[in-house]
Amino acid sequence: MQTTSELVPLLVVRGAAQAIDFYVRAFGARVLSRFEHGPERRLSHADLSVGSTTFAVTEEARAWNSDAPLSLGGSPVVLQLHVADADAALASLHDAGATVVFPVRELFGERMARVRDPFGHIWLLRQRVQELSTDEIQRLRDELFARHATTANRSAAPAAPAHVESKTTIEDAPGLRQGKIVGLPPSRIHLVLGPVGAGKSTFAAGVARDHHAVRLTLDQWMTRLFSADRPDEGVVEWYVERTARCIELIWSLVVDMLALNASVVLEIGLLTRREREAFYDRVDAAAASLTVHVVDAARDVRRRRVQERNLVRGPTFSMAVPPAIFELASDLWEPPEAAECDGRDVRFIRTDE
Repeated sequence: MQTTSELVPLLVVRGAAQAIDFYVRAFGARVLSRFEHGPERRLSHADLSVGSTTFAVTEEARAWNSDAPLSLGGSPVVLQLHVADADAALASLHDAGATVVFPVRELFGERMARVRDPFGHIWLLRQRVQELSTDEIQRLRDELFARHATTANRSAAPAAPAHVESKTTIEDAPGLRQGKIVGLPPSRIHLVLGPVGAGKSTFAAGVARDHHAVRLTLDQWMTRLFSADRPDEGVVEWYVERTARCIELIWSLVVDMLALNASVVLEIGLLTRREREAFYDRVDAAAASLTVHVVDAARDVRRRRVQERNLVRGPTFSMAVPPAIFELASDLWEPPEAAECDGRDVRFIRTDE
C-alpha cells in the first residue's frame, strides 16, 4: 500500500487553551480540531492551520516526556514560517504578546525576524524579496560570518550570532512602539495571580526569564522587611496593613522601571476582584501594557504543596503558611470571570499535574 508522509509539528505548551487563543490572534490560525479530557474538560490536543501549513498543540505532560519550553529553560527548535509581509507579521505577534528576539532585517534575499511566543517557542519569520541561487546565498553567508569574525578578533570577544549587531534596536522594527533602551522591546507588566500553592512563584520566575523582566514578589518584601516582627496573635490585621505599604513601594518602583523601558513580573496577591480593579486603574493611568497570568490548581493539590513547602523550604519558599491561613486565603480567592477579562490580555494556566 502506498502512503504519503507529512511532517506536522506538535507544540507542547503550558496552557494549551491559552496558546491556541494566542496563535489565533497572532497568526490568524484556524482551529481544525480540538479534543478535551477529564472531568474538567482540559484541552489535550488541537490541530491548527496557518495558510497551507498545519501544526498541533498539546498540554504539557512531563510524565510522558512531553515537556514545554518553559520547563526546559528554552527550546532547541526554531519554527520557520514563510509570510507575505514580515513587518506586519512581527507587529501582529508582538501585539499579541510575543517577545521580539531580533527585529526585521534583510539577509540572503529575505526579510527575517525572530520572536519568542509567550509559551517559549521560537518563530523565525521569513519573507522572500529576492530570488538568489544557492551559490549566491552561500557567498553572502560567508561574507557575513567573515565580518563578524573580524570584529570579534579585534575585540578579543566571541563572534556575535549572525542576527545580532551592536546597533540593532527595537526602532528597526516597523509597526512596533519605540523602545527607550537599545535591544529591548517595549516594557510590559506581567501580573501573576492565583491562590496559595498554585505554583505562582515557579511560573513567575519562568516569565521573568523568558521576557527579560524583573520579578517583584510581595512575599519576599514582607519576609525581609517584617518577618522578625511577626506577632503571635492578630496576624491577619498585621499582615494586611504591611501588605498595603509594600504594594505602594513596589508600585512606585514599577513606575520608575517602566520609564526606563524595563518589563516587570509582579506577584502581589490581589486575591479579590476589587483589589485587582484598583490595580488595573493604576496600570491604565500609567498607560502601561499589561498581561495577566492566572495560575490555579485544585484546592487539595495546593494544600499538599503548601504542606510540603513548609517542610522542605526550597528555592521558592518565602514564609511558612499555617493551615488556617491557607484555608482563609483560599476562601478569599476570586478567580477572574468573563467581565473582568473583557478587553484585557488574561491567560489561564492550570498546574494540577
